[in-house]
Amino acid sequence: MNTSPRATAPLRAYRGLMRALTLPLLGWLWWRGRREPAYRERLRERLGFIPVDPTPMGGLWLHAASVGEVQAARPLIEALLRDWPAHSLVVSTQTPTGAAALRAAWGDRITHRYAPLDTPGAVCRFLDRLRPQALVLIERELWPQWLFACAERALPVVLVNARLTEASAARYRRWQALMAHAWSGLRVAAADEATATRFAALGVAAERVAVAGNLKFDLAAGGDERPLPPDLQGRRLVVAGSTHEGDETAWLAAWPAIHARHPDAVLVLVPRHPQRFDAVSQALARASWPHARRSRGEALQPGQHVLLADTMGELMFWYRHAALCFVGGTLAPVGGHNPLEPLSLGQPVLFGPHTHNAPALFDEAAQRGAALRVADAAALEAAVVQALSFPETWARRGQAALALMADHRGATQRCLQALHAATGPVQPQRLVPIEHRTDADGRTVWFDPARTAALAPADFLPAPAAERLATGSGRGQAALVPAAAGAYVLRHYRRGGLVARLSDDRFLREPLARGRALREFALLRLMRSWDLPVPAPVAALHRPHGLVYSADIAVAWLPDTRNLVQCLREARPSPAQWAALGRAIRRLHERQVFHADLNAHNLLLGAQDTAWVVDFDKCAVRAGSGWKAANLARLQRSLRKEAQRQTPFHWHEDDWALLLAAYEPAPASERP
Repeated sequence: MNTSPRATAPLRAYRGLMRALTLPLLGWLWWRGRREPAYRERLRERLGFIPVDPTPMGGLWLHAASVGEVQAARPLIEALLRDWPAHSLVVSTQTPTGAAALRAAWGDRITHRYAPLDTPGAVCRFLDRLRPQALVLIERELWPQWLFACAERALPVVLVNARLTEASAARYRRWQALMAHAWSGLRVAAADEATATRFAALGVAAERVAVAGNLKFDLAAGGDERPLPPDLQGRRLVVAGSTHEGDETAWLAAWPAIHARHPDAVLVLVPRHPQRFDAVSQALARASWPHARRSRGEALQPGQHVLLADTMGELMFWYRHAALCFVGGTLAPVGGHNPLEPLSLGQPVLFGPHTHNAPALFDEAAQRGAALRVADAAALEAAVVQALSFPETWARRGQAALALMADHRGATQRCLQALHAATGPVQPQRLVPIEHRTDADGRTVWFDPARTAALAPADFLPAPAAERLATGSGRGQAALVPAAAGAYVLRHYRRGGLVARLSDDRFLREPLARGRALREFALLRLMRSWDLPVPAPVAALHRPHGLVYSADIAVAWLPDTRNLVQCLREARPSPAQWAALGRAIRRLHERQVFHADLNAHNLLLGAQDTAWVVDFDKCAVRAGSGWKAANLARLQRSLRKEAQRQTPFHWHEDDWALLLAAYEPAPASERP
């Protein structure tokens, strides 16, 4: 994309609608919290007010809407944790049950945030405070403003385990102008061929669409291997998992006949949503089925044949011990939940007619004998009676289930390939934990404990004897500070131009995450993970003064380097040095890094024809490409300006061609 995205009229109308709905949506969450108090927790995060924590910055933002998406993402997250530090992964959900599923799997190892509402303000605040290097969406969470904000920031977006029905594709076609900004920058790892075809038809470039397969096939079959409680041992469990009201209605209609034929069987109902646990218990009571409730630790009593598994995180436990499994949301018109959880255990499944969430998956499971479709309560009754009457025949379907799983594994690796293609080469190990402290006066310090001891605000005032370094336009005040972990350069932010006559180092107050020093610190950390030729951030200070603030930053000292102006004062740089400068700038531009003040003072030359770029105040990762030529023109003007000011100054106009030749990437036919 050569330019930044432009908001279309439908997108602007959508923004207005979402702003108008903000208070009603927050009110709905509060009302929902009457039965589920977790919906009232951390409501500020829904508006983008997440904590400003530098440690996860530069990492990955994964969004999994609820429990199903969190479960689907598990193989991918486990694979990412092999390369990425846990603190660099942030997972957002929209529901507390999704958050609970995340905690059940990884505890506090991975940071959870509630996803922002799809308004410009909420999304902007969320991205400013998190500053990820990529967004990974699980399955089908395509929010227009999220995608627009990511496109504005040149933030890669990867949709993994993508599923798109024909009905959903038709809706996107109907609202094409609303999503016009989304398709060109999206990368899709589709769960099936039909989804890939539909996304390509919507406008996602063919080279950005791949059929990766379903992540749920890669779910490990391990997990909860606890034995059954004594009251259930020796009983045959018929497990109805992730059920909704329509599923339970069918089971209650079918169960009397099933129980009459197989009195040793126990129906284990596992409702999908915890807020329905009491309602299901009441429905069982109305149907005159005495039952035990797992949440209360109740054991089945004589004459009881129904267990309400009203706890979270135990579905795989029940599937593992089942004599027969049913996948919910299929007799109820919901579309079907995940059949791969029982299939991964070698458990064949029953399911109903409503499978539009994953029709190809349910169809293939049935065709291969790993699953059996039932149309209604009567068909359910007949299928369960048959399976319990001939367990050996039903068990043989388990081999088909395992074969199905084996044939489709590998989606995780293919999703990782899509992510790597989006992010480019990354060195996640450079995203080390960052300490951050705010004192009683509101002064905030960030520092890398591997590069410096804890710093207080007073430590950002260099000693009078500290070596002063050459700076660019005169606005910077840089000093070299020796330290046990390595020397660093301390720079105080100053204003330039006419504004400096009013205040030379005060800036209008803005949110902490947008403060100059903290923004530059986060950007340097991100660029270091990309192995770009920039110094490592050491520390940053944000110091508020009423309605204004001042700022300081410390970056690692690059020994044996001089800026380009210093070099030109002494001698004409060699062609190899000009080429090194061109390559350094090109590498930044290839990563869409915009340098707001690219000039000869901010380019350093080192030993063995190495080049570095420094001073990233007001810089950012920026969409488009038109600004890149302007960046280079600014540098050329600075060289010509210095040539008029400095004597001697060994700048030759011919040398510019040497820099440009190295800056321009080689034609594809000439690349290795």
